[in-house]
Amino acid sequence: IAILLHLNKQMSIIGQEKLKSEVAYLKAQINPHFLFNTLNSLYALTLEKSDEAPEAILKLSDIMRYVVIESSHEKVELQKEVSYIQNYIELQKLRVDERTDFRLQISGKIDTQVITPLIFIPFIENAFKYSLNPNQNSFIHININILENLVEMDIKNSKAKSHPKNHKKSNTGIQNTKKRLMYIYPNQHKLKITDSESVFHINLKINIEK
Repeated sequence: IAILLHLNKQMSIIGQEKLKSEVAYLKAQINPHFLFNTLNSLYALTLEKSDEAPEAILKLSDIMRYVVIESSHEKVELQKEVSYIQNYIELQKLRVDERTDFRLQISGKIDTQVITPLIFIPFIENAFKYSLNPNQNSFIHININILENLVEMDIKNSKAKSHPKNHKKSNTGIQNTKKRLMYIYPNQHKLKITDSESVFHINLKINIEK
């Protein structure tokens, strides 16, 4: 019996280490993707010699600091994650023209809640990537509602008629995030994805801690 208990304990430790390694691997796949897209947006801004470039560089600096430092933690303050999302969206909005109906609403009260980092960004990135098209009207509607022990994110976006070439990579990012959710928030989240011909809609609810 003692041997069996020891083996069970060892198997449990190995399983936990395997889980940690896989989560770290998934995060490593995601992080550079965000930075490359952000740098592309900033590059376009500097080419236009826009007055918004200095502020955008500061936002990029905050984003890089968050991704490099904060995302190494298992959990971060919800306020930091929301700030990261806001900075990311502000940079992405540089690509939004008058033909895009963009709406962002963040409601609720942030207290001492914590959340796993970079869990929302792949879905937000996906919305910008697949809705923007200079030749057609488009929309991106992002709503984040914060409750005491729950965060809900709802995103609806139009789908451009011509998809970008890196469609497979973006889909991989979402699949990786779905795995992270299953690993980190088992039975603590609900994710619903509706993908129609013209609209992509995701609703994600995560039970969070204080």
